Amino acid sequence: MPAHPLLAALTEAVLPQRCIACGHFGAALHSHCLAALPRAEEPRCPVCWTPGPGGPCTRCLEEPPAFEALRARFRFEGDVRRALLEAKFRGKTALLAPLAVAAADVLPAAWHIDAVVPVPLHRGRQRQRGYNQAALIAKTVARRLDCPLAAGLLRRSRATAPQAGLPAAERATNLRDAFEAHDAVGEVLLIDDVTTTGATFEAAARALKHAGANSVYALAIARED
Repeated sequence: MPAHPLLAALTEAVLPQRCIACGHFGAALHSHCLAALPRAEEPRCPVCWTPGPGGPCTRCLEEPPAFEALRARFRFEGDVRRALLEAKFRGKTALLAPLAVAAADVLPAAWHIDAVVPVPLHRGRQRQRGYNQAALIAKTVARRLDCPLAAGLLRRSRATAPQAGLPAAERATNLRDAFEAHDAVGEVLLIDDVTTTGATFEAAARALKHAGANSVYALAIARED
């Protein structure tokens, strides 16, 4: 039976760390192992980051998303997938910091960010899990970018079914009116661990713009293509 995430986090803090990629002790994820992880490299749509020949994809041209652009450093496969699932469901949160730093380093210089905002969990789910992995990632990204962390700017107003268990066509419907924001200004950077269709970022960006944000950008550790 899997360990409770909080117990796993406590164990992780006390015992020597073993790299999830190579299995050797010394770090949750060694730098050379981090460098070898599968990257979400171009050519991709510069808006939603879908793989393609380059330039905006047909979907973004026909129906532009609420966010200005999205980036993800890695592909959601192999050791990246394993690391994010271990962090999310088994409390191995030490894996998130090196992944978050790597993700922050791919942001375009043209993105001028005023606030970093994590995609929130519903309070019931966060109480059950004990933490929000997106908030932990956002804290590292904000520090890396030297930007304010505005964790309370956005909240999840209702519980929703897990996105991972839904067909692509149902993901947007599942998140309709699921977020509320207040006093959002300037250029906001949304943070999540994984993105697939971009539906979560879309719903959150709509709430932030409704609350006054000028522009909303999105950053995920990994993209599931």
